[in-house]
Amino acid sequence: TILKMGEGKGGFAKAAEPFVCGGSAATFASCVIHPIDLAKVRMQLYGQLTPGKAVPSFTSILSTMVKNDGVSSVYKGVDAAIGRQMVYGTARIGLHRTIS
Repeated sequence: TILKMGEGKGGFAKAAEPFVCGGSAATFASCVIHPIDLAKVRMQLYGQLTPGKAVPSFTSILSTMVKNDGVSSVYKGVDAAIGRQMVYGTARIGLHRTIS
């Protein structure tokens, strides 16, 4: 039978806890890091596409993105990052906590 949430020492909630906590933490971290990673990639591409020119600073890249396309521009592509973390992060952290 399916145990009720939180029932008994070995209940479903106890077994799911590392997966839920791990997946939530990985997803939150991905949301926080995404704008930073996006600016980093743009800096790398700018350096490759315009050799010899000075690469704009991290803050100037983010401010230009926000000025031109709005605040949501720094979260373009975050859905793929969240989807990845919901699968990979949940399994990785949840299994680690379960096995160790």
